[in-house]
Amino acid sequence: MAIDGKRVVLMICDGHRNDFVRPDLCPAICDVTAEGRRFLNHRAIFPSATRASAASIATGWWPATHGLHGNMMGFDEGDGPIVHDVGKPEFVETMRRVTGKTLEVPTLAERLKDHGGAVIMSNVSPGAAYFHDPDSHGHVYHRAASFGPGRVELPPEEARPVTPDAAGDMALTDRFCTEVLMDRAPTLGVLWLCDPDKSMHADVLGSETHLQGIRDADACVARVSRSVTDLRAKGEEVLFVLGSDHGQESVAHAIPVATLMVGAGLKEAHNSTDVAIAPQGAGAHLYLAERAQSRLPAIRDWLAAQPWCGQIFAGDELRAIGHRPGGSHAMSFAMRHQDLPNAHGVMGLIDICTSEEKPGKPAGHGSHGGMGAYETRPFLTISGGGFAPGTVEHGTSRLIDIAPTILRHLGLPRDGVDGLALPQS
Repeated sequence: MAIDGKRVVLMICDGHRNDFVRPDLCPAICDVTAEGRRFLNHRAIFPSATRASAASIATGWWPATHGLHGNMMGFDEGDGPIVHDVGKPEFVETMRRVTGKTLEVPTLAERLKDHGGAVIMSNVSPGAAYFHDPDSHGHVYHRAASFGPGRVELPPEEARPVTPDAAGDMALTDRFCTEVLMDRAPTLGVLWLCDPDKSMHADVLGSETHLQGIRDADACVARVSRSVTDLRAKGEEVLFVLGSDHGQESVAHAIPVATLMVGAGLKEAHNSTDVAIAPQGAGAHLYLAERAQSRLPAIRDWLAAQPWCGQIFAGDELRAIGHRPGGSHAMSFAMRHQDLPNAHGVMGLIDICTSEEKPGKPAGHGSHGGMGAYETRPFLTISGGGFAPGTVEHGTSRLIDIAPTILRHLGLPRDGVDGLALPQS
């Protein structure tokens, strides 16, 4: 049961960059914005990638605190770091096996387990879905597998997986509105769409494919918004948090960084565990085995000389981007961003870090994961819960501010989180 009639609906349109939230493409989002407060200077984390972003939204902490580094992550299991794909369904158990735990801090689902619970429905990667609730305090629905409390896998007739496309988004949205919001009525309902991220990866930014992905996501927003209106008409105090996790920019060049490091004599071989590169798209994490720690200055100098490399953060500098030095994580870097238009006039060109396992998106298509001006600008609007209708906040808001804002609405402690509850007027 909801806390004193207070509930939260959190909806994320994956990859939706802030400057594409406009009335001709997003009438439903704009209608929600007119009813609430828009945060114009909303910021992504580094890397601007979905899996670590999901953990930061779900906890209110930076990756340095919650412990999930990005879309790819390295673990040293004794003979040097090995890079794992966080998006794979088995990664939660891999992380638990290697580190003895999953996230280092509680998620909203854990905080709400005795206060009306949480139901998460996600149409992105399994890792992004599961890190909303990796220890299964509530319910998580995903096409790979769905789980209830105690990590009990739900049977097919309850799981009812959907396809990772616009049709799947709408099917999941319909189920979310009818079953989760109206029937089950958890304190927190989370809906995470694959569009427009899916469409932006699939084609050139500004193409009809991309724009249709935005329209499809907006249709899902309209459906959820109607349900929120119905709940409010019944007297429920619903906080509606609507946003995205990052934006995207156009791929200019794909750079096989690890291969180039081998050629430069800084890494022993493609699959060697002395130096490991975890590509994040337009960024990367670098992990060093104990035997290779002395190479860090030479690696930094080499990276700084490469035209495709942007900002570099090593050691304590990692704290400035929400990470921390420790273990084998020695460095992170963003790839080059150029404030230039593509063929459709969409601003932002990025180079991406690739590997044999992660070849990245084709040139011209959308990608993210770095520190580009547009990929780091998701959107956020909040209605209900005391947020002044039709207002705009020009100060900086961050993904880590969403969880404490939700906890404030519910009257629950916000102990120790990195984020701050957002201003209501």
